Amino acid sequence: MKIVDIACQVGETDDLLARLRGRVFHLTTQAAYDAILKSGAILHNKDEKFRLNTSSENSFGRLMGYVCLFDIRNDSSEHIDHVLSCYYFLRPQWFGELQEDGTVWKLAYLILDSNHHDRLIPYAKVHDHHRTTGKFLQAIPNGEVWIEDRIPVDWIEEVLLVTIILP
Repeated sequence: MKIVDIACQVGETDDLLARLRGRVFHLTTQAAYDAILKSGAILHNKDEKFRLNTSSENSFGRLMGYVCLFDIRNDSSEHIDHVLSCYYFLRPQWFGELQEDGTVWKLAYLILDSNHHDRLIPYAKVHDHHRTTGKFLQAIPNGEVWIEDRIPVDWIEEVLLVTIILP
């Protein structure tokens, strides 16, 4: 697994976005990434064992026991702008840590090896679930995909450890 360290300021995330284009990835904090390495897998959060943010309370992926991923293989600017407008994965506000001299985001982007893309559960499953249950659960339209239960760390081809600073 290749590991890349990136540091930038808010508004200077073009390099980060360029590295994510055309890929499927899981986003978490660097602290959670350390826990993932210890456990050997990215685990689902159906049981709420990990911290929830407001958008994950009614999340299709979480409630189904899936690991949530972003899919920006369709890397057109319009598609990426749409996904970012639904969930700003370049700097999610609840991952920011207030510090004396500003706010810092310590993020980890775990990029799924393309050999495992055949395991992805597509966004269309949200609509299938709605048709069969009458319940609509939250998901990022055409930007979120899932893998059932867990993703072993050896399925990750690259990790971007990103520190973003807002002075």
